[in-house]
Amino acid sequence: MFSNNNTFVIATRRNSDSIIVTLERVKRNFVIYLPLILTIFGGIGFLGNVFTFLQPTLRSNTCCIYLLCASVIDIINLCINLLPNYLYSQFANVLSLITVRYICKIKLFGLVFLPQLSENLLILCTIDRYAATCNLVSPIRRIRQLKMIPYLINIVIIISGIISLYGPTLYDIDPILGCASFSPFLNTILYISIQGLITPFTMLLIVLLIYRNVRLSRVRVGGLHNQNVHRSQNHFIKLIFTQVFASSFFTLQWIGFYMYFTITQYENKSILQWTIDYFSFSLTNNLFYMINVKSFYLSTLTSHLFRNTFLNALRKLLHIRSQRLIVSRNTLFMSATKPRRLNEIQN
Repeated sequence: MFSNNNTFVIATRRNSDSIIVTLERVKRNFVIYLPLILTIFGGIGFLGNVFTFLQPTLRSNTCCIYLLCASVIDIINLCINLLPNYLYSQFANVLSLITVRYICKIKLFGLVFLPQLSENLLILCTIDRYAATCNLVSPIRRIRQLKMIPYLINIVIIISGIISLYGPTLYDIDPILGCASFSPFLNTILYISIQGLITPFTMLLIVLLIYRNVRLSRVRVGGLHNQNVHRSQNHFIKLIFTQVFASSFFTLQWIGFYMYFTITQYENKSILQWTIDYFSFSLTNNLFYMINVKSFYLSTLTSHLFRNTFLNALRKLLHIRSQRLIVSRNTLFMSATKPRRLNEIQN
């Protein structure tokens, strides 16, 4: 009996050690490079968005302008908040390296403000699509005028800044921990409530309202002209839907584990449990930044208009480049053969 128990304990311990070694190997060989990989793909996506949204067919569309602004914030967030996690990967926490009070405040404001601003700009896109699906006489359709864009973007920036003030307010320099929160419980409650609950559920609620408007408009109005209008709107509606659902997924998977980790961090856990928790914490936190990477790739996959605009502009660019190469080669050829022809004429 005791022999069987000892054998079971030894086998369990070996399995635990094997899992710990495997997770540490995956973290060391893969997870640690995720910030760099995501930043590179985010940079490529940013260039693709800029290149596509500035094309004549899209640059006067209000939804595309908001998505372009969100893409600018995305790449800034990746470079400022995510890339340092790779550059200083030998340290467990980048904030522990900060010893200057105002740098701590600025860092925390950026950590909260930039993701929040990106998400709020996506909310602005959903509001724009909601206005596009409302009745033609609805006053909310006025927000789709181009002259309203600067005002709405400034309002979103101000709201995002006010919402993000809890970050620098609740963080300060600790002699041992570096830049740390002096009220962790309140900071956790505010972060989960704002970033994890209010923001994604607001987006999902507006998406449901858009879906309701589309269904009502199809029932209320018919005709070929209106079908064409719906078809042109569907490109952007489908694009926004996929962006919202993807953002909500990556936000909720991080917030869900962050809630679990916060609730159980003071429990008595085994080494295996702590290893799994820290591995999951690092993985879900890195995947959270997918909200800043996904835009271009989801737009290319889901929107026929976006994809065609990008491909046509790319073909046009390559054609212009090839024409310039042909012209430059002809010029070089003419300049090289001109002295030879002069010599033949003289002889």
